[in-house]
Amino acid sequence: MLKRLYTLCLIAALLALPVIVAAGVSQEVALGNATVSTDNTITIPVSISNGDHLVGIDMAFTYSPGVTIKEVRFDNTRISNWDLKASMLSDVNRTVVIMAVPQLSMASKPPLSAGSGVVAQLVFQKNDPSVQTVTLEPTTLENPHHHTFFVYGYTDASGAWQQQSVDPAVKNGAVSLTAAVDGNVPKTFALNQNYPNPFNPTTQIAFDLPTSAKVELTVFNVLGQNVRTLVNADMAAGHQIVTWNGKSDNGAQVASGVYFYRLTAGTFTQTLKMMMLK
Repeated sequence: MLKRLYTLCLIAALLALPVIVAAGVSQEVALGNATVSTDNTITIPVSISNGDHLVGIDMAFTYSPGVTIKEVRFDNTRISNWDLKASMLSDVNRTVVIMAVPQLSMASKPPLSAGSGVVAQLVFQKNDPSVQTVTLEPTTLENPHHHTFFVYGYTDASGAWQQQSVDPAVKNGAVSLTAAVDGNVPKTFALNQNYPNPFNPTTQIAFDLPTSAKVELTVFNVLGQNVRTLVNADMAAGHQIVTWNGKSDNGAQVASGVYFYRLTAGTFTQTLKMMMLK
């Protein structure tokens, strides 16, 4: 942990060195199309367009509610061979910071040439089944300071090391999750048996949507009384999973016994039984 903190501080210190603003070079950060796996893991690629001699990347984003950042991956990207790549993630503030430099002694390793392509993969967990868009917006953090900027470095005619910095434009801040599901979209509506069953205290309910639809997923007791509304929203086509924590709409823990859950999606309706055991 201390080694990782030390590395993060070194990167932050390097990127915070005095710089002069680069001019005349088109700079851009763009978010690519999302993929959503059957376990509601969302992967969003981050691409950059840059000029020659790029030796530092700093990007700071806030992300929209309904998802949680799990990790940032750098494998098979334009900077996968860089020595120092790191991220700082905060679920509380919904922020993600990406920092990268080729190495501490930048002049001894080739900088990134001009071009465009993916430099990182943001991996989120979808917590709210109704979420159909993930929005990432540039932000500024302090202690240490981070915002979205590129650093260029070169040795001038006198042998002195020079740095230039630019704040790139950020495009495609809102990424749609509609139909962004790995593999084939389901061909029919289906409601699956919850797992585990019996359960205590949580269980997962999976269902398939061949098309986007208004979805209602409700839990009710043996008397037919509504206990919990798990979903009441438009949802994208795909394999969906919703977790029930065994609590009613008013937040009270339900008693042991038999419960039913009903899925209504368009004209499709199905009801299955489950059991809570304490």
